Amino acid sequence: MLIRQTVLYLPAQLLGPLAQLAAIVLWTHWLDPNEFGLFTLALATQEAVYLLFLAFWSYFLLRFLPGADTATRERMDVIESWVFFANGALQAATLLVLLRYVAHEWPDATLLLTLFVFAFTRSYCTHLAERAKVANAIGVYTALQSVGPLGGLLIGWTWASSMSNGPAQIGPTQVLAAYAIAQTLSLAFAVPSLRLKLHLHRPDAALLRRICLYGLPLAVSGVLAWVPGNGIRFVVEHGMGIAAVGLFSVGWTLGQRACAFAAMLVTAAAFPIALRLEADGEKHRALEQLALNGALLCAILLPTAAGLILLADPLSRLAVSSPYVATTLSILPIATLAGLVKNLRSHFANQPFLLAQKTGWTLAIDALETGLFLVGAAIGLRTMGLAGAAWGAFAAVLIGALVSFVIAVRKLDMPVPLAHLLRIVLATAVMAATLSVLPPLSGWAALIGAVVLGGAVYAATLALCYRGHLGKLRGSLNPTS
Repeated sequence: MLIRQTVLYLPAQLLGPLAQLAAIVLWTHWLDPNEFGLFTLALATQEAVYLLFLAFWSYFLLRFLPGADTATRERMDVIESWVFFANGALQAATLLVLLRYVAHEWPDATLLLTLFVFAFTRSYCTHLAERAKVANAIGVYTALQSVGPLGGLLIGWTWASSMSNGPAQIGPTQVLAAYAIAQTLSLAFAVPSLRLKLHLHRPDAALLRRICLYGLPLAVSGVLAWVPGNGIRFVVEHGMGIAAVGLFSVGWTLGQRACAFAAMLVTAAAFPIALRLEADGEKHRALEQLALNGALLCAILLPTAAGLILLADPLSRLAVSSPYVATTLSILPIATLAGLVKNLRSHFANQPFLLAQKTGWTLAIDALETGLFLVGAAIGLRTMGLAGAAWGAFAAVLIGALVSFVIAVRKLDMPVPLAHLLRIVLATAVMAATLSVLPPLSGWAALIGAVVLGGAVYAATLALCYRGHLGKLRGSLNPTS
């Protein structure tokens, strides 16, 4: 079931994140460090306002919509309507204040409107994608996850190419507008398909309390978790200015997004399976499913992170515009480690907390992690510059993940898939050893060849470790042989 669902969700997990990774590289050739810094701060701000004002509702629907009866769904529709209008007003106010802080002056109407439409449509693409996942509407989910990033990149490229002086004339406002247009198109397709109904009746007080008790701790937890991953840009801006944000954000974003991309290849279909088992009263099997999900996550994340760290030098020199290369070389490996640990915690260690509805526990751990980050990033930035800020963020994320795993195993009885993990670590180590002995790589052909070689070595080693399981699988697929 897990493999089948993962394959069905695969296009959505590939197209959007790949477009986002490509965009980070391409925008370095189109935007100078100041402009790129503004663009990445806008992305970070959007994620913050989503977590503040909409994520609590997304979390609640993902957890409880599958088992809701008709009457409960109608009450949820009423709350959905109020959330929609309140979210718009709160996002607009927050963006206005943040723009005033970053620019040190009140923004003009064009910039504010562009950023608001970008943030609002991106937030609702994320939110409605969760609803589509619950409804098993894979086509709608794919559109919401893919059209915005892919369409925004294509519209931005077309916009830049149509200007008389070429791509260098495009600025962050035009880039954000391109994504806003694409996201609006994806919403225009998705909303009718999901049959959303706006009912501005009086919301059900009991349901509202239930939503707050479950969703708000998760939303606050998400904001706290956002700080080490995205808030670090504001720390850098405060300490070194907007151009430093642009230089820092290339390596940081590539490392974080590459790990998130790898994780999402296998996580979209995983947690709903455990939820269905838990709803059927099979809690032990649900926890075993979470452990299996975690092993599958590690099988994708570990080789991805190892390969990216080992190939960071040739990748940075080939892909990134020259003003960004030196900083990217120092930041990308640290960002990859931080992205690896962050995704292991989010999609592995945190899952038993959600299953057991222990959202207050995740909130406490995220508060610890955020406090450590603020101290570590500030000290690192002062003593070691941009790389020090990245190491401070990594240390905070690592401690938060260790605490989460200990509690998940000891308090929430999540099994540890030790046999699977040992095989995965061994295969990753063999792949890393192979890449380490390669001569210096020059040119895209050599880099692509190294990626193919590393992937082949990893797959072959893992297949050898699982040779007994593969034989059973072949037998089940061909019982007459």
